[in-house]
Amino acid sequence: MFASKIVSALGREFPIKTADSEVLKRVALQARVKGNPKRVSVLDGVFELDDSKVTFSVSVKDFSRPDVAFDVNLDQIDLDRYLPPSGKKKPAEKKKKSSPQAPEKGKTDYASLRKLVLDGKIRIGTLKAHGAKIQDLYLKISGKRGLFKLNPLTLKLYQGNVSSKGAFDVRKNTPKTNISVQAKGIQVNPLLKDLMDKDFLEGTAQATLNIALAGDEGEMIKRTLNGKGDFLFKDGAIKGIDLAGMVRNTAAAFGLAEKGKKKPRTDFSALHAPFTITKGLVDTKKTTMVSPLIRVLAKGKANLVKETMNFRIEPKFVATLKGQGTTEQLSGITVPILVSGSFSSPQFRPDLEALLKQKLKTGLPDSSELKNMLKEKDSKEGEAEPLEEKAKGLLKGLLGR
Repeated sequence: MFASKIVSALGREFPIKTADSEVLKRVALQARVKGNPKRVSVLDGVFELDDSKVTFSVSVKDFSRPDVAFDVNLDQIDLDRYLPPSGKKKPAEKKKKSSPQAPEKGKTDYASLRKLVLDGKIRIGTLKAHGAKIQDLYLKISGKRGLFKLNPLTLKLYQGNVSSKGAFDVRKNTPKTNISVQAKGIQVNPLLKDLMDKDFLEGTAQATLNIALAGDEGEMIKRTLNGKGDFLFKDGAIKGIDLAGMVRNTAAAFGLAEKGKKKPRTDFSALHAPFTITKGLVDTKKTTMVSPLIRVLAKGKANLVKETMNFRIEPKFVATLKGQGTTEQLSGITVPILVSGSFSSPQFRPDLEALLKQKLKTGLPDSSELKNMLKEKDSKEGEAEPLEEKAKGLLKGLLGR
């Protein structure tokens, strides 16, 4: 059956606009159905949509309190082909359409879910969504009396594996959700390129995440978000920023050093970020990065409700490059960086108090020399990209903005 052609033959415009005009041209369905007033079953079901094929079975009994069991197997699908066309709106059009106030969202009634009994399995061979490619997805869901469990959810993602389980509780009027995720062996760079069209981080990632939240709307979810997580990236690089050059001395930190022809990057052997979340407040006390040149400790907090942050990044040079092909002694002022402000407009500045303490300990440039560096920065404004802009660009990349 060619769905779009049938609609055209009836003299109508096909009502669904998709990113790929070649989809929704072939639809086919066959199945065996049997039942009685108390039970209905669909057996040996086969549904074909364009290049995708689904085999399925479904049974429903006790219609007053539906008891549903299903088993679905999808070979492959590219969901991006079925999304609406991506068209960039003009600023004026955006403003015009966003000016009316959105209607107030009504409270969701979960009474029907409390009656539902559910037992189902879903398998997907290959899935593409928002650019990201997933393989061998398996999902088992069960539930009754308003408590639904997702256990397990497993999939393969960019040469790595992800396993997860969770629960969705609507036994009371305010829903509660618990999720745990374990991931390992994921190649970060191709994932970020496909999902966000970003190229700022390389490495192999592993992660654990356990979170709990309440509510079904954004603000309440952020206010009630609690949990902890741990991210570890191995043998990678932060691209577009030379952290060692930035923190080695004040001039480099403010972007006064000459730009090299090679694209800046910071290689690392490990980037480790453990954190906790308490009522929407993300706290990391010991995010560390180990690279051939420097060690970095970052600590601070990010408020998901207010969308603000307050972090301190403390770099420290290793004594030498011994073991890296040279025994050069490293020196220079390491510049701690303070990060504050909002997610959309982060602010970066050197920790001058820490600089003065380093001066007293090391005997490096005196205060007059430091002032000259700052004056030089003002006089050369615009000649090189400052630290604030470099770091802001990196942070925006991490936040996906």
